[in-house]
Parts: sequence; structure tokens; C-alpha cells
Amino acid sequence: MNSFQDFLEELGWKSCPNCYKYCQAGKTACIQNEDFDGLYWYYETDQFIINIHDFFIKKETVAHSFPDMSPFMSFSSSYIKSANGESFNPYQTLTANTMFVTSMDKIKIRFLLHANFPYVSVGINFKDKMIKDYISCHLNTNYITVSDVFFDTRELVTKPMEKLANSILNCNMSSPAAEIFLEAKAKEWLSVTLDAYLNKAKSKQISESDEKAIENVANYINDHYALDISQELLEKIAMMSGTKLKNVFKQKYQMSITEYSQRKRMNIAETLLSTTELEIRDIAKSVGYTSHSRFTVLFKKYKGIYPREVKKLISLNSDSIHVCQNNSNNLGKISSCKSTQ
Repeated sequence: MNSFQDFLEELGWKSCPNCYKYCQAGKTACIQNEDFDGLYWYYETDQFIINIHDFFIKKETVAHSFPDMSPFMSFSSSYIKSANGESFNPYQTLTANTMFVTSMDKIKIRFLLHANFPYVSVGINFKDKMIKDYISCHLNTNYITVSDVFFDTRELVTKPMEKLANSILNCNMSSPAAEIFLEAKAKEWLSVTLDAYLNKAKSKQISESDEKAIENVANYINDHYALDISQELLEKIAMMSGTKLKNVFKQKYQMSITEYSQRKRMNIAETLLSTTELEIRDIAKSVGYTSHSRFTVLFKKYKGIYPREVKKLISLNSDSIHVCQNNSNNLGKISSCKSTQ
């Protein structure tokens, strides 16, 4: 079996040993073609592969065929920091602050990634050994599968995974501390997923009628995100008291109605910042904020950067700056890596 690095090279990724954007305990590969411009960082053990996708989508891209990745991983779980697209079979929205999960036995997945948008995600690709050691042996396989554990908890683990993803992105440790840190994060990622699944099974289940009502509320917010929606209106849509609405909504989406609405607005704003030439103040108004400062504070809270920085990044990518530029001087080679985050 070829190495994972060989596998990446077959996909068009080139080794970039002098790129130091992410933890030096891992390896970096870069790509630049008519579709993508960016990098892929990974750290591999016999149990898992931690990876970071950090690239810019140059044009509307549909990916519909994938090589067999089962020799390298069994399940993949990723936290998406920035994206604009969809995955099909099964359908999953690829957008900021969401989890993307896939099983290698469902590799016929198709992607649609929209143009002029950065794709940044942090994920753990779990190998068979880790799945068997930590999950399979604890499941009653007559009723549940490993896939259930990952797919049924996507909405439940977003918040803790956001923190884990950021800690991996910001890791600047060197060996051997880095290896210990990354192994701990991979295990924590798996433990958060398993804990969410077990707690979901123990907790009071939302009735089918209440779940449908809450979905109606979420759909209404999705369609009217820029409006100042009253609590009373949402109560009428759900046909619930205010207290029940708040409790059931948080149980389903693991966040308050206010946070859900704010995250929706910031996702739309990120798309507008990345794909239009609208001024930031106009984008703020279009997603429901008359206060530019309030919009900026919330965008920084949910996206980790300021709106003006998104505009700057898009401008840089529009100028076709290479991902990695190797420069040399009389003292030897100096390498830097530029990417989308």
C-alpha cells in the first residue's frame, strides 16, 4: 500500500516541506490549478490523521469521483470554519460552523463548492484501529452502528468541536510536545462525539410533532434572517409557550434562538463579503444590522476575524498570489507560505 503522501500526490497535491503555517509536527502539501489554490496540512499516526484544509475556490467546482481512501481512514469528521457549498448522498450543507461527516463506505459522495470562496476546515480521519478500540467494542451492533454515532451527533457537537479545531489551528508546539498534544486532541474529538451520542440516547427525546415545530421555527429564521423577528411570532409558529420553545430549540440545535439567528446572519455576511463588491456597511444592513460596530463585533465573535480582513483576503486571492513562493538569497533558500485563512 502506498503512503498517504503518495496518495495526495496522485490527487495533484505537491509536498511543501518549507511551509510553516501550521504545526511543524505535521506535513504540508500544496495545490494550485484552475480550480483551487491552497494547502493541506496533516499529522498521521497508526490510529488517525488530523488534517487542515485551507484553500481558495477559484471557480464553481463539482467533485463527483474519489479514489478509495479506506486504506487510510474509516470515518472522517470535520469542523468547517469557512465554506460555501453542498455535499450530496447524503445531503449536507457545507458552510461555516457546521460539522461534515463521512464514512469511507459511502465514498460516492458528490460535492458542489461555489466560486470565489475560501474553504477552511479542521478534521480527524479515524482509522479502523481507533474505531475498533474506542467505539465498536462498546456498541450493541444489533441496534446502532458506528455511522450512527457520527451522523446523529453533527448538530450536537458543533460548539466543542469549534474549540478543538481552533486549538489545532493555533498549535505552534514542537516535538515531542506537539505529538502528545495532537494525540490528545484526536482522542478528545472522538470522546466528545461518543459522549454526545450516549447522552442523546439517555436524554428525553423530542417528540415528532415538537421536532417538526422547531424545524419550522428554524426554517422561518433561515428565510427571514435579516428581519427583527419577535419571540411572540416564533411562539405562534411553533404553537408553544416561550419557555418550552426556548428549551426545545436549544435541545435540538444546542444553541439559543438568538445565537442561531446571529450565526445565520454571519454566514450570509461572510458569503457576501467573499463574493460581492458591496461595502461592509451595506452588507451589515443587508443582514439586519444598522450598527456597523455591532455587526463587526459579532462577525469577529463567530468568524474569528474582522469583516475587513475577509475583504483583504479575497483581494489577495483575486490577484492570483501563489500559495507557496520560494525565494532565494545569497545565504540560501527562504520559503514562505501564503494561504486563505
